[in-house]
Parts: sequence; C-alpha cells; structure tokens
Amino acid sequence: MNRYLLLLLGLLPATGVLAQTQELSLFGKPFSFELPSGWKLAASENRADMVSAEFVPAQENLNQWGGLICVQSFKLSDDSPAAEVFLDGLAMQYQGSCEGEVSYEKLGDVDTDGHPGFHAILGCSRMPNQHVSMEESRLFFSTPEGEVGYYRVVSRPGQLVLMHKSMRGDVFAGQNIPLTPANHSEFIASVLPLRLN
Repeated sequence: MNRYLLLLLGLLPATGVLAQTQELSLFGKPFSFELPSGWKLAASENRADMVSAEFVPAQENLNQWGGLICVQSFKLSDDSPAAEVFLDGLAMQYQGSCEGEVSYEKLGDVDTDGHPGFHAILGCSRMPNQHVSMEESRLFFSTPEGEVGYYRVVSRPGQLVLMHKSMRGDVFAGQNIPLTPANHSEFIASVLPLRLN
C-alpha cells in the first residue's frame, strides 16, 4: 500500500473517534470546524489585515507534516477579489514554489453556512520542503514530497476566509494525483461542518 493511500486513510474520520469543535475568532467574527481527534494547534498569527491558524497531527510539526489544516482570514477592501479569483491567484503563487507538475482542479461554487464561496483541489507532484525552522530559527531542508490539498475560499462581509486541508507524501506523477473530485468529499468530511455565524 503506497504512502498516500495510508495518509488518506489516516486523515479520514475514524468510526467512534470524536472530533473536537475548534472555534476561531476572525476579526471578531466566529468561524468553527471539526478538528480531528489527535490534532493540535501548531502555529497562529494575528495581524491587522490577516489572521491564521495551522493544525497538524499531534506527532507532527510544521517542519515535517503528513497532514495540515490551515485557516486564514483576510480583511477585504473595496477592490478585493472574488473567491474564485483569489483562489486562481493562490494557484499561480503555488506554481512558483512547485518543482514538479501543478494540478489545479476547480470544483465550482460552494455555499458555506449561507455564505458564497469557491472550492478546488490544488497539488504539486514535487514540492521542495525548505523554510525557516519554527523551533530553531534556522533554515530547514528535507527531501521534496508530493503535496495536495482541498481549498475553500468563503466570502463574508469584510473578509475572505481560506481553509485548506492538505497532505504530503511520496512524489507522484502529475496524472496520479492522490486527491481528486471523486474522493475529495471523504477527505474533507472530518472537518465538516464549517460554521460562520
């Protein structure tokens, strides 16, 4: 069984394992989702124009993860992009980091607790893993991995909310992406429902 199949199975909700509702304050407005059992908050940031929180399985960290849930909220201005345009821009930035093939599969419009949005699958067949280590403030390098995730952008008054759930594993061929329109619902089910009150 390949590493991606093991990761995908490991990131699916387990029968009888309770998720924990995770509530965040995004510029004073609540956002909540189900955090799978055994996951932890790995990093958070609060700036004037952006709020973010990143979660990984308890035994992992932001230097090396197999699973990641990230929530970011951006304050909107009058010329802010629509959800789909925002996701298109994110995909272009993502392409600049990818050393392999980028896959960007648009899934279309999506309603999230009464708010309009857009969702897609975004992946890189070979993503370098180099960044400043969170623990030691030094450059961190490891072997490139395949990376793919489910991305949802939601518009609500005054802000755009981006949530993605991603997985990393073995480098894959572009046509063998392990997350597809056929299996993305199962992959994202463990964090649903999303609530924006």
